[in-house]
Amino acid sequence: MKLEKRDIDIFLTLWIKNDRELWSELRDIQIKLIVDRIIKEKTYQDLAVEYKTTARKIKEIIEAILIKIDRNISSEIAKHLRIINAKLNARPDRPFETVDVFLN
Repeated sequence: MKLEKRDIDIFLTLWIKNDRELWSELRDIQIKLIVDRIIKEKTYQDLAVEYKTTARKIKEIIEAILIKIDRNISSEIAKHLRIINAKLNARPDRPFETVDVFLN
């Protein structure tokens, strides 16, 4: 069975949309930035243009959001969001490949 990035994006979107704890800790703009960065895979530069600021400032904001998630929601969730963010930094053109899942 192959999991497409699209399937993972749908799952993450549903989680973000329905997690009450996340919504109680983060402001709307912070959630939108996480969605744009992690799910829509926008670069810091793309986000900077959209929000009329610098790529460095966007990177700092994303890192601050991840710290807030780590402290107030779940360090495990923050850890995995950081992994996704690192993959986006490493290969912005194609950070994720198709994932093969073998069912026994």
